[in-house]
This record gives sequence, structure tokens and C-alpha cells, in this order.
Amino acid sequence: MNEKLDAIKDKVKGLVDQGEEKVDQIKHKVIDVKDQAVTKGSAMLDRAETFIKANPLKAVGIAFGLGYVGMRLFRR
Repeated sequence: MNEKLDAIKDKVKGLVDQGEEKVDQIKHKVIDVKDQAVTKGSAMLDRAETFIKANPLKAVGIAFGLGYVGMRLFRR
């Protein structure tokens, strides 16, 4: 009886260890994806800032146009 109980305990411990490893792998993958998203977002923000500084009138026109289109879509 004790042998069966020990075998079950060992099997459960092995499953718990596997689960911990999977959780750790997923955690690292999520952190990597988050870091990539932050890097890409920062690069896009830098490009937008450069465009706005180089073309302020175009930027205002684009912002106005997008605002107008958004207003028209949400009013319906």
C-alpha cells in the first residue's frame, strides 16, 4: 500500500514539475513578445514624431481628416 502511495506521490510531483517548467517557458515567451512590442511601438512613435516635425501642416490635416471620419462613423 505504501509503495503505491509513494508511486502516486512521485508521479504527481513529476507532473507538478512539468507544469512549473511549462509555466516558466510561457512566462519567458510572454516577456519576449512584450519587449518586441515595446521596441516596435517605440520605433513607430519615433517615426511619427519625425514626420510631424518635418511636415506639421500635413500632420494637422491628417489629424483633422481622421477626426472628421471618426466623428462621421460614430454618429451613425
